[in-house]
Amino acid sequence: MTMRECSTLERGCAQLGVGLSARAAEQLLAHLALLEQWNRRVNLTAVRDFDGMVVRHLLDSLSIARFVRGPSLLDIGSGAGFPGLPLAMVNPNLQITVLDSRRRRVEFMSHLCATLELGNVEVVGARVEDYRPAQKFDTLTTRAFASLERTLKLTAALHRPGGRLLAMKGRTPAREIAALDAMWRARINNISVEKLNVPFLCAERHLIIAEFS
Repeated sequence: MTMRECSTLERGCAQLGVGLSARAAEQLLAHLALLEQWNRRVNLTAVRDFDGMVVRHLLDSLSIARFVRGPSLLDIGSGAGFPGLPLAMVNPNLQITVLDSRRRRVEFMSHLCATLELGNVEVVGARVEDYRPAQKFDTLTTRAFASLERTLKLTAALHRPGGRLLAMKGRTPAREIAALDAMWRARINNISVEKLNVPFLCAERHLIIAEFS
């Protein structure tokens, strides 16, 4: 890693209003360093340059930090750990479960959490439709996962009353919201869309926020 990458992370977090401790900064950049190593033999990300990963993975993930509610979060389809692990690093009081069904991704996240001593993270290898935890979650997150209606269907048994779903999207998801049928609309207390301004990223990012009764 270089001073430029550290500076990009620090300036980006400042723009997002995300508090960044020295330990969190070290962990975030170590996440990418390990990802870069693993990516040479296991295809975990299509983003290859380190500076690009700072923006497209770390800052993109942290752009939703201010929308997280409650002490527990489930990140669905985490892949290489985004957005769940960066959120865990900047907020060690947040209890996060990262969920993915692919063995190599689960192995990578487990290795990462052990190496970086992330005590507030649980790594689970399972399909979301089969996952039935002992406790439900305050916040659910997804990133480039599935349509809104399918996501709601798959996660209906995983959120607490009053919880929320944060679904990260690229272009405006107006059509996905308009496509929801009456049954799903009746289960949602409120639904809104926030335009995300990811520092140093010249691409559209939006966040669907679905709040449950």
